[in-house]
Amino acid sequence: MASQTGKSGKGGKAEAGGTRGRPRRSVDLEQAVRQRVIEAARGLFASEGFEAVSMRRIAAVAGCSTMGLYGYFRSKNDILRYIWEDFFVELFAGIESAARRGTAAQRLRRACLAYVDYWCDQPERYRMVYLNQDQAEPGEQLYVETSAILERFDLFRRLVEAAQAEGSAHPGDPQLQGEALLCSLLGLCHSLVTIPEYPWKPRARLLDAVLGQVLKPA
Repeated sequence: MASQTGKSGKGGKAEAGGTRGRPRRSVDLEQAVRQRVIEAARGLFASEGFEAVSMRRIAAVAGCSTMGLYGYFRSKNDILRYIWEDFFVELFAGIESAARRGTAAQRLRRACLAYVDYWCDQPERYRMVYLNQDQAEPGEQLYVETSAILERFDLFRRLVEAAQAEGSAHPGDPQLQGEALLCSLLGLCHSLVTIPEYPWKPRARLLDAVLGQVLKPA
């Protein structure tokens, strides 16, 4: 799943009468090129699949050289992690907004609905995140080791804990219940996204069934 590492151009060394070496790229220019690369990679990964796309292909679509691309991202997997991070930031902004109001049980349900809706309404994003295994190059760390993503997912444990304190959730280890809930939500999303031809029950009813593992009957 984004280490977001990029290398800036080297600045010239100040000398009498001027500067030597290649001028340092402006921050705005670097950001513009990086954004072009991300947009190109997202489109290619979605249409052709991550494995089928090369760094050379990304560079060509983004309008930069392959060597220049390596100045921003060390590998194709590094680009994928950057994209993942963008998705998760957007996802959790929506989840946290949805879970601000109501009883603890209502907040938990709204958070779960926001999670499921995000991936099911944007299946190409689901595939990009969950159908590509993270791989670390020598000297790199995995996405979960460099991102704050684990801290963000802890929101579900806290919501389960609040529902237990309210008396609307079954007792038990909130960490275990939160993780089991996430596994069930992921399975729900995976089924709806990858087997859309199956005559599934409505999404809301499936979600209610999943939440029945945690919440007591109303």
